[in-house]
Amino acid sequence: MTVSVYIEAADLLVVRASGVLMRAEVDEAKHKVFAHIMENGKAQVLIMIEHGFSNLQAFVNWDDIAIDKYIQQNIVRMAIVGDLRWRDSALLFFLNSVVPFQMEYFKADQEEFARAWLMG
Repeated sequence: MTVSVYIEAADLLVVRASGVLMRAEVDEAKHKVFAHIMENGKAQVLIMIEHGFSNLQAFVNWDDIAIDKYIQQNIVRMAIVGDLRWRDSALLFFLNSVVPFQMEYFKADQEEFARAWLMG
């Protein structure tokens, strides 16, 4: 699997991405996040773009699915950690300027800073 969701606490979800992200796997991960938020309430999200991440599945419609708006309304903050070459693409993918929560990108070696920022 190229994307996986880990529940570290009721209010902290960690999403790890590697390889080529496939649309079906991303949608499955979104459903896990949605179910967790429905059960536990608002959450912080830490996205880890792992070494070996290469891109999104090509020639696929990446429009939002029905649960995306609910997820966006129930995320407090999102930190993305990864190689700086993915910064602009990641922020664009998550539409940094239009989501209703704070989002920040951190270099690959700054996971601890990202976690501290999430809880700040």
